[in-house]
Amino acid sequence: MLTYQTRRSILLLFLLLFGMAFVSAANSESADVGNCLLCHKYPGLSRVDEEGRFRLFYVNEDIFDKSVHTRVKCEDCHTDIKKIPHDTPKKVDCFVQCHIVEPSSEQKFSHKEVAKFLAASVHGEVAKQGNPKKHPEDLPSCKDCHDNPLYRPLSFFKRVRPGISETAMGRCRVCHKKDDFIFRFYNHVTTRLHKIRNPKNIAEVCARCHDDPELVKRHDLSTRAAYSYGETFHGKAAHFLDERIPDCLDCHVKRGESVHQMLSHNDPQSITYKTNKAKICANIECHPKASPKLADYKIHAEFNFEQGTAQYYFKIFFIALTGGVLLPMMGIMFLDVLRRLLPNAGLNRKK
Repeated sequence: MLTYQTRRSILLLFLLLFGMAFVSAANSESADVGNCLLCHKYPGLSRVDEEGRFRLFYVNEDIFDKSVHTRVKCEDCHTDIKKIPHDTPKKVDCFVQCHIVEPSSEQKFSHKEVAKFLAASVHGEVAKQGNPKKHPEDLPSCKDCHDNPLYRPLSFFKRVRPGISETAMGRCRVCHKKDDFIFRFYNHVTTRLHKIRNPKNIAEVCARCHDDPELVKRHDLSTRAAYSYGETFHGKAAHFLDERIPDCLDCHVKRGESVHQMLSHNDPQSITYKTNKAKICANIECHPKASPKLADYKIHAEFNFEQGTAQYYFKIFFIALTGGVLLPMMGIMFLDVLRRLLPNAGLNRKK
């Protein structure tokens, strides 16, 4: 039997924990209805799984509240969690329906349509002829390319700084009274009006696979695509975070189509097909007056012996020429400086 003092202490502890959970849920802007952050807000929440991998279960509430999934309940993705403490959750299925209603159809939202685009793309597991592709484990799934991206709201007025436009939100307040709705609606709409990632970040995501030497060899790819992009003018400008520069998706997906509809360069429907390539460079946002010959430039050439013998030797010649000119000049300048600093110094000078 528990004593009165012990029962009283347990009751007070329970009330304290319940109060903390209530306050945490009330103050949180995210859709944490199940109050999962009561445990997952601690940075040290982790364990080593059965395969010996370190697993971190910490959720940064501040970052999550600024992400595009902030209004999605935890249980909408982790559908197998029914109790607390819960068992090891299953892998998240990105194609399930979530609680958000898509306003044009008034049905629950789902990414299932994306699966159709992805299956028909160059990243699908089945070839166009209907045969399974080799090494399907190398092909990307949703989470290989997508994390939980943060809102990047767009400011249309004066463009002094990127981010939320107070002028636009002021116009929203003429009709809408709740600031929470205005803030989230503005973030969602304006973020989707431009890319969630900048060109450098997109190239880095593609490089996870396309710059992997073993993967490139297994799939008989001609080059390290992301690396060769980084060697071009476009790639160097992207490195300095210029967002006007075209990235991988701008050149490998038809304008106006889903980015998941990426086709092989051997497919006549692909924008990178030999007869369609000119449309990439000549679009109105890049080089509208460019001739079709501009598209003949090998954007992914690495200038190695296998890809282009003439270009390879031309590159070696200029490296040798540059070194042959600069190194002797630097040697002469060094000797001249040395003479000026030590005018009386000499080798084997007789007294």
